[in-house]
Amino acid sequence: MDYKAITQNRFFRLVSGRAVMTVVTALFIAIVVFFAIRAIPGDPALTILGTDSSPAERDQLREVMGLDQPIFSQFTLWLGQMLGGNLGYSYSQGRPVTDIIGPAFANTMMLGGLASVMAIIFAVVMGNLATTRWRPIRRATDAAESFFLSAPQYTVALVLLIVFAVVLPVFPAGGVSTRGDGGTLDILAHLFLPALALALAPGAQMARSLKTSIATLQSTDLLPTLRARGLSPWRLSVHAHHNALPPMITVLGIQVGTMLGGALFVEQIFSIPGLGALIVQSVTLRDYTLVQAVALIIAMVFVVVLLVADVVNALLDPRIRKGRA
Repeated sequence: MDYKAITQNRFFRLVSGRAVMTVVTALFIAIVVFFAIRAIPGDPALTILGTDSSPAERDQLREVMGLDQPIFSQFTLWLGQMLGGNLGYSYSQGRPVTDIIGPAFANTMMLGGLASVMAIIFAVVMGNLATTRWRPIRRATDAAESFFLSAPQYTVALVLLIVFAVVLPVFPAGGVSTRGDGGTLDILAHLFLPALALALAPGAQMARSLKTSIATLQSTDLLPTLRARGLSPWRLSVHAHHNALPPMITVLGIQVGTMLGGALFVEQIFSIPGLGALIVQSVTLRDYTLVQAVALIIAMVFVVVLLVADVVNALLDPRIRKGRA
């Protein structure tokens, strides 16, 4: 019996099943986003044209925007455009949605990527300190984790801004880059504080997951057996972290949603022109097309990250690949 082929077939079915669920979830998100934005009170035509516009002008704009059609016809048309890669046209800003979202999406992805890296580093360091033999270090680590988990991200962002950008002007107070510069180090300096504000809570959650996994592994016979075979402490640490990584990766995938939600406030505090700031502006203007596109993109990033986390877990954990977990 070819066990390798069977394992590969199970892995393919696992990935295919997760991909199908991702597509179904994306469709459900599209439905929720479309109807939720239309539940917000207000007339988009009146908001865009202003109170000085005439009823005929507002009716004409509603017709151009397709708001005069039945709600299900509007949804079918919008979904067809989304599937064709057409995000629509923003009538509040007078240009295609793709041109508006592109730079904002890049800024948010840079912020989220840096925050994810910082969260992983923070989790590995704190998770290992929490399993050390020295009790004072364990207690201090647990206290730090509890504090970062309970502190709201917008409060942490404000404290970091006041302390390290105003009182101690070590980092820039806002924006993505200094005008006329835009180098890598300059961008990192601007994004360090907001990324740190986003990373602390998810990092603390992942640190707890890593601590629990390592503590559970230490209670088994695996590490003593490997130590008896003469493995070095470095090799033992590699084995321990290899077994503890899958749960932490799952937590990381879930915490991406926390970081995306926190970015809504952090980008406002640090004046970062990202998706968070864009969705606040578009909701204020009742720009249905722009709100729908931004909300759908944020949700799709979260769903795709969860899919990637499942695939990585399957690659790291042979029990998942073989269908035993």
